[in-house]
Amino acid sequence: MLRIIAVSGYKDSGKSTLCRKLLRIFAERGLKTGYIKRTREFVGSPPDTDSGAACAEGTPTLLWGDASFRYETNAKNNGVEDAYDVAGKFFPDADIVILEGGKKLELPKIWVLRPNEALPEDAGIFAAYDRYGSGDGARRYGESETERLAFDMMELIEKNRRRARVYIGNHELPMKDFVADFVAGGVRGMLGALKKTDEMGETGSVRIYIGEEWSC
Repeated sequence: MLRIIAVSGYKDSGKSTLCRKLLRIFAERGLKTGYIKRTREFVGSPPDTDSGAACAEGTPTLLWGDASFRYETNAKNNGVEDAYDVAGKFFPDADIVILEGGKKLELPKIWVLRPNEALPEDAGIFAAYDRYGSGDGARRYGESETERLAFDMMELIEKNRRRARVYIGNHELPMKDFVADFVAGGVRGMLGALKKTDEMGETGSVRIYIGEEWSC
């Protein structure tokens, strides 16, 4: 289930720059990516706007602008509780999701160092990125080693890749490899027997949504 990696550090350490570099490398390698920027500020529309009022009442809202979209939801009313909830809700089919920030979140972290900063003692930190120094060939990476860092991250991702992901709500259901293969093969086999138009195609990912049962 290792799909979320935090890029953490103190202010002005270079987190955003590293995130953009990593996302670009992943995209060039054909990975599906997601990006979450964590902030303590409230980022929704004000309650006196149409979208803000709808969100306050618990209705997810999509702002549709010129060549752009912005999705808003009230976290308390829509059951989004932690980083894995967020990834499950907004990036269910991403190979990797990078979360910028999140120093206090319980996630695997790359710590971006400021000049002369010592690496903090945090059990979640598995790598350090130093723009002002050199790497050590192991878990410390210099600025010229961004690609090495990206490749090492991709190896971690590959070890945790599944042919199928099943979510209960926003939470991913843990499955062993053979179970994921069984689910993927079974679903594709059943869908293959159904009628479909040529426009639907026969390759790519499959999304199935099963809602809650209604009761009167």
